[in-house]
Amino acid sequence: MDIFLQVATVRRQAFHSAQASLARLCWPILISLFAFLSTATSAEVRSERWRWSNPLPHGNNVLDMLVTSDLAVQVGDGGTLYVQRTDERWAPAITGTTNYLRSVALMGERFIATGENGCILWSDDGDSFHPAQLTPSTTDWFEGVVASAQRAVAVGDYGSIYTSTNGMAWTKAVSGTTGWLRGVAFGNGTYVAVGEYGKILRSTGGTSWSTVSSGTSSHLNRVRYLGSAASGKFVTVGNGGVTLASTTGLAPWTSLNGGTTNNLYDVAINDTGMLLVGDQEVRFRATGDSAWSDQITDLPTNAPPAWVYLSTCGQSNAWLVAGRTGFLIEGRSTNGIDYGWQPSPDSPHAWLWDVTVQNGIYVAVGDLANIQTSLDGILWAREVVPVPHTNTVLLGVGGTTNLLLAVGNAGNVLISRAGLVDISITNQIGENIVVTNVPVETFGLVWTNLPSFTTNSLQGIAASDNFFIVSGESGKIFTSPDATNWTARTTPTANFLSSVAIGPNACVAVGDKGTLLRAGPDGATWTSVPLGTANWLYRVRWLDNQFVVVGQNGTVYTSPDATNWTARTSGTTRWLTDATRVDGIWFITGYQGTLLTSTDLANWTRLPLPTIKSLFAAATKDGQLVVAGIEGVILRNRVVPQMSPVNFLGYNQSVIADSDSTTNAYELFLLGGLPDQFFQFQSNTNLALAPWGTNAVLELFDPSGTIYVLRTRDVLYTPPAEYYRTLLLP
Repeated sequence: MDIFLQVATVRRQAFHSAQASLARLCWPILISLFAFLSTATSAEVRSERWRWSNPLPHGNNVLDMLVTSDLAVQVGDGGTLYVQRTDERWAPAITGTTNYLRSVALMGERFIATGENGCILWSDDGDSFHPAQLTPSTTDWFEGVVASAQRAVAVGDYGSIYTSTNGMAWTKAVSGTTGWLRGVAFGNGTYVAVGEYGKILRSTGGTSWSTVSSGTSSHLNRVRYLGSAASGKFVTVGNGGVTLASTTGLAPWTSLNGGTTNNLYDVAINDTGMLLVGDQEVRFRATGDSAWSDQITDLPTNAPPAWVYLSTCGQSNAWLVAGRTGFLIEGRSTNGIDYGWQPSPDSPHAWLWDVTVQNGIYVAVGDLANIQTSLDGILWAREVVPVPHTNTVLLGVGGTTNLLLAVGNAGNVLISRAGLVDISITNQIGENIVVTNVPVETFGLVWTNLPSFTTNSLQGIAASDNFFIVSGESGKIFTSPDATNWTARTTPTANFLSSVAIGPNACVAVGDKGTLLRAGPDGATWTSVPLGTANWLYRVRWLDNQFVVVGQNGTVYTSPDATNWTARTSGTTRWLTDATRVDGIWFITGYQGTLLTSTDLANWTRLPLPTIKSLFAAATKDGQLVVAGIEGVILRNRVVPQMSPVNFLGYNQSVIADSDSTTNAYELFLLGGLPDQFFQFQSNTNLALAPWGTNAVLELFDPSGTIYVLRTRDVLYTPPAEYYRTLLLP
């Protein structure tokens, strides 16, 4: 038998060697290592290969979460499901859907996830999910799911209740209500479902349900069975801070008096007490105590930030709390009463309004003077801005290879120039203090403010060699040859001009109420170009010899000369916010997770994204597409695969007699390539006769581009010689 483990995997593929008639094998084996290229491939957006750059570990709303001793699971918007196994990362599963996933459960070792539009999924490995069979089919949303050893129950809209004995085939049960159900729990042989207007249903078998009086008309959002299987209790939480408990699920349900009127979305217990989470709420009550502590406002230090928290789990003396846009915090206690809270990890969640690539560096800007830079689109660092500008809303960014500008509200303009500055680094070597001056490039890292030349908010920015334009509130446009001395230009509008672009023979500015202005290449004289629309024209870009304008209600216009414009049919009425191009493919971003693509600017197709968050900006570099938007969202996709080989960097082997009297051979491989590459790890025992076998499909998800692979086999079935290679996947 073979056991294969990719450390911090995306996918696992256990594999088994054919047990042919073999002589007893000797150890160590002889190995040969190869790197192998696949054939070249064209550019393509692979929907399953979107990866989060910010926030980390991801930016999806975590509507439900479960944690066991060896794994944790989260589900959320965009059909996303993440599994974290012991000492591994939160790895995205392939769900095959963009439906919002609302709840998750384990039926033995089988994963079950439910969501919108009658979506029920199941998986036996947590990597690839399959749609369940529903009788009858339905488009009702399934808001909650729970499983006992014998039966799984999913509940949702219009009183829908479906049950299954295996998680794969589901049949509808009679609920006796048309009220919307939002949660379901199981404990001590009893199922309890809760929903809107205080609705509570109870069942001992999961197929026949009766109504129980809750004593409230508030919407109930979640119910959990907390405690041991035989001596726990049902607890439900809802709008207006309602928190009710019952040991059997029968009336009366007693109030736990959580002390808040904010909406609550989940409840959990651990060895120290109970935790309530919700809209700006994290409340803790120690075991044996009746008073609740508001963790957000009562703690002097290490308090959880005010946020919308949607789910929580407890273990021992720790809590894991998750919420909107993937926000994760961990709470730990040393005395069972007082908790300290830390984001996990600490990712910025400020809205991002614009992204550019200059001189090989990604630069994103947003609220609270948020400026983030990245060399690869994977690792992002927040840069420091002058203290007086820390509350500035930065709406636009752009520049050239040696100068960057960021513009924002109230006429704020920040600038970063290329150059070197010495930074002193202090190290202690033995008993000696050594100070070393290291030259550091300032481009994108060091930002200063320009003297104010307007009090109007600015958003549009465009630049070429020795020519800069900014635009904004009240129809204002300013030009400069050096980004220092600015000249106000007269325009025929007082509408907000949110974007500006420079072409070889013309400049274009666009804005509110269908405003489109044109100027010559010097940007001095601006005239109106009527397009016959009142939609806000939000963004204009000069891309591949075309001006591309996008905006409100799915608006798309294109022009090669800024004079003759063609209206395009986008196929959507959502706000469109930015446009970019990579390897012959056009992309447009928009609200509610909208991403459109086209090869000809005329026919547009919507692409699935792992988020429903609104996107405001896009940029490309080296075949990679990066999109950004609300609450710090940054997503990336390798549109043009990187085809340099994945190499073997190291190999080690050992033989260990395990406790079960089996002698196992352990092989540890270190592989290296480029981040976001996918490849097959293959082996062969006879290059002349045997075909190559695929041991696993792997991903270089670490920013270092390296990964460890551990292969474990019974030494009896380990060949004396073996060849290994990597095969890149397009």
